Amino acid sequence: MGALNSNSNNTIAPNAMNLHFRQLKAFLGVAEISNFTKTAQKLHMSQAALSSAIRELENQLDCNLFERTTRHVALTESGRQFQQTAMRVVRELEDSVVQLRETNRHRASELRLGFTPTLAIHAVPSILETFKANHPHVGIDIVDEAPHRLLKLVETGGIDAAFGAFFQKTSGIDQLSISPSTLVLVHSTQEYSIDPLVKWSVLEEHPLILTSGTMPIQNLLQAALKKHNIQVKPFMAVNHLETAVALAEKGFGITVIPSFAMAVCQRYAVGIARFQSPVRFDFCRIVKMGKETNDNLELFTQLVIDRLHQHRLP
Repeated sequence: MGALNSNSNNTIAPNAMNLHFRQLKAFLGVAEISNFTKTAQKLHMSQAALSSAIRELENQLDCNLFERTTRHVALTESGRQFQQTAMRVVRELEDSVVQLRETNRHRASELRLGFTPTLAIHAVPSILETFKANHPHVGIDIVDEAPHRLLKLVETGGIDAAFGAFFQKTSGIDQLSISPSTLVLVHSTQEYSIDPLVKWSVLEEHPLILTSGTMPIQNLLQAALKKHNIQVKPFMAVNHLETAVALAEKGFGITVIPSFAMAVCQRYAVGIARFQSPVRFDFCRIVKMGKETNDNLELFTQLVIDRLHQHRLP
């Protein structure tokens, strides 16, 4: 075999760029120990596999790397020349692996999560408090936005996951149902006497406080009104769900909210009624398709599920 083919800056020649990390480790092991048997044991390889790796490497480099006798194994001149290159390549690869693992570990210890504003106000603080008590070293950023904005942030990688009611099916998004939900009626316990289970026609009997028409939940309400041929008497329309609940408490009318947002009602003297013909939908977690979740996200998701379960209707 000829001498090692290398260029002036001691890099591997183009025709040798199909070298394997396994071959390099095998070569460096034999170069260090000068014994095939001991090297095979150290690398947890069979001696046949080690010899094959060295032979493949020498064939690719078109040179002998070792002088072999029955009692002696030593580097050739080409072997000594290649040893420095192999050591540098292996060291850089191993350093890169360590850095990547550290980067991924750091990323896994940081979460950027999205919630709709109602939940961000009324549910997230207690969830976050519980999570941080058990995982103080995990950094979490909370983004509160409308559902369509959260969906866009997940698509672009701006946040790791988002929680809410997402009715728009979007390619490239994985959607996990974490809690069944429905529409419920909220009313003043002092101004109105309303049964815990009602027909949709009850909405014709009282002024109705609506929330912004841009909220997807309102599309469900409008569809239900149309289905049951209900003619409502809108009292006013407000932008925030909690405003609607506050107005309902004072007896200005009744309102309809998603059951997953019933935590809002804890602050107000209001009653909650279910509809006999319920409108069902799912509260979900969405992530970008192909993006791996991690233990921290799964733990936080379970806390969200537990919190929503606390406010589930009996």
